[in-house]
Amino acid sequence: MVTMQQIADACGVSRGTVDRALHGKPGIRPEVAKKIQDKAREMGYLSARVMPTLVKSWKIGVVLHSSDSGHVHDIYRALENLPNRDLYPLQLIIRTMKDADVSHEFALIQELVEIESVDGLIVMPLADPLIRDTLNALANDKSLPIVTINTDLKDLNRLAYVGPDDTSSGRTAAALLAMSMGGKGKVQPVIGLESGHFADAQRLQGFLQELQENYPDIEVLKPECCYMDSALSERLLSRALEINPDITGIYLTSAGKRGAYNAIEHFSKKGQIHLVIHDTTEENLQRIRTGDVDFVIGQDAETQGVRSIQILYEFLQNHTVPDKKEIITEISVKFRCNI
Repeated sequence: MVTMQQIADACGVSRGTVDRALHGKPGIRPEVAKKIQDKAREMGYLSARVMPTLVKSWKIGVVLHSSDSGHVHDIYRALENLPNRDLYPLQLIIRTMKDADVSHEFALIQELVEIESVDGLIVMPLADPLIRDTLNALANDKSLPIVTINTDLKDLNRLAYVGPDDTSSGRTAAALLAMSMGGKGKVQPVIGLESGHFADAQRLQGFLQELQENYPDIEVLKPECCYMDSALSERLLSRALEINPDITGIYLTSAGKRGAYNAIEHFSKKGQIHLVIHDTTEENLQRIRTGDVDFVIGQDAETQGVRSIQILYEFLQNHTVPDKKEIITEISVKFRCNI
């Protein structure tokens, strides 16, 4: 009978690496995992040992709001292109919404549960009691396993959260912007939403805390909200630049990026105003190349997508509960020297 150690010897890797490759665990490059899986099939291990246990195709529902966001698109792509798909016999039913409307998200959750009869849920939850109470009722009354990604809710009975620490992301943005500004000057923050999505509020909170505690010579102007509207962002920032022509820093917690670029260009301030934004999408990285953005802060969309599926699958298939209830994704920083 073929053992994992024999596969490891044949592939020139450790037994632990084989175990990760054959069970879809993190910490292994996709090309290495594929090589190990191919060898396992060739040696008769995968069909003999793994496939008989994968008798049920689990149905997992996903709800993503703000789908026009480049970061949410990257999460969607990570879900769709899940590596080691042959080790995860599951059906993904993904529902997206361009808005951040609570009633819309509620309707999509209800559809997945009542019409599609999903076995588990992955949700980007909006910060509203209706969503929290609905998800808690599903977890408590129907024993439906739930994983939240990107944002989390307090007092939610979920299996795990996979996503960033947004307060730390905001502090990171503040430190980077302060460094770009030489530790002095005026900063205009712009948030995407005032309610419904914790990320904006948490990032702004961290941003303000970092500047207050460590950069006393930086004046922070009253934060503005663009309500996910780039045209409004442009008007808000244009008015701010008219009133305060000495602004040297702008921080965007989420939306409004194109509006910011337009306002800076209109006032001929490119190169004079430092800009820090979130999400390492290709569009945002291109703005570094063109000199519009100083720093882009990432939150690892791939891990949010892939790890959430792995957690649900392991729970449904093997009744395995994750070691950690919060899997915090890495804060990455991109700038002109590392893109």
